[in-house]
Amino acid sequence: MNPKALMVLSLVVLAAFAGPSQAAGLATPDGLVPVHSRYLDELYLRPDAALAGYRRVMIDPVRVAFHRDWLKYKYASEVTRPIGEDGMKRIAETTAADARAGLAEAFRARGYEIVTASGPGVLRLSPSVADLYVNAPDRLSSFRMKAFTREAGEAVLLLDARDSVSGALLGRVVHRGTAQQMGRLTRASDVSNRFWFEALLRRWAVHSAAEFQAGSIRP
Repeated sequence: MNPKALMVLSLVVLAAFAGPSQAAGLATPDGLVPVHSRYLDELYLRPDAALAGYRRVMIDPVRVAFHRDWLKYKYASEVTRPIGEDGMKRIAETTAADARAGLAEAFRARGYEIVTASGPGVLRLSPSVADLYVNAPDRLSSFRMKAFTREAGEAVLLLDARDSVSGALLGRVVHRGTAQQMGRLTRASDVSNRFWFEALLRRWAVHSAAEFQAGSIRP
């Protein structure tokens, strides 16, 4: 046999033995394997999951958690009142609503039916927004104040996909996103903040739907 051909054959055999063990070593405690994604920071899929076979999805309520340092940041002053519980609740509710709407729209656009109950062939999505940090939220003040920023803020966007009947975890997305970088300083308000965060959430939803529809381990 040609020495070069023998070397190539040896490498193929070694790869065949090394591949599965290396993949197993990369698996998460949940049995998921990291998969390269062009648009998402982290994508994990279960090797034996038939994600592409699901054509209906149910979406759990979106959980929202603020960054632990958010309330300590630079806007605290004597002339500006803090955000308060009502302000935090308002931001959390709008973020949750926009995230859920974005997911429903993204999956519906790919031919999925959105359902409200579990059942055979139903993929259960559990979304959450963590470390939410809004750079310049509106605040009550005794003075007329304006805030300007290049970015509305940032958040970690997470999405778990499970079989709705068995509860088996089939896929996971972890994405750290910045709410639309702006080319110049722009006046910030609750309206503009929501606009840019909604755009971020919509992109995350679109890319997540595309990856779960593909639903296979890629090299």
